[in-house]
Amino acid sequence: MKRLTLIVLTFTILSGCSNSLPKTPETLESKKFSMPKWLDFSMPSIDLYKPNIMQGSVLEIEAIEKLQLGMSKNAVMNLIGSPSIIDPFHQYQWDYIHHSILNGEEVTYYRLRLIFDEDVLAEIDKSELGGLTNNQ
Repeated sequence: MKRLTLIVLTFTILSGCSNSLPKTPETLESKKFSMPKWLDFSMPSIDLYKPNIMQGSVLEIEAIEKLQLGMSKNAVMNLIGSPSIIDPFHQYQWDYIHHSILNGEEVTYYRLRLIFDEDVLAEIDKSELGGLTNNQ
């Protein structure tokens, strides 16, 4: 047992005294890697489909100009169509809202607000018709 201990101890001391490490071959990390020319190709680009989205009421400026105070709800509906929103909490207010997106960009947004007194048109709010043009 003493002999085995002496051999292990001697081996450990001698291996620890060695200051030269074994030489290793060059690793792949140190070399620059380039693709062979026959493998060098570019990927084709893919364009995503972006649908055109039109939401709400499509109004014509000529029809809006024909609106007059005192018109009935039926006459307004015959002239410019059904409203986008009839709020149950504001039953005498009709909102015509339109929002169009073409190729992922906002194109038009407008809002027409009509207020009725019973069955008669009492107020026309055209303040948010900025996006509406004659060719709409």
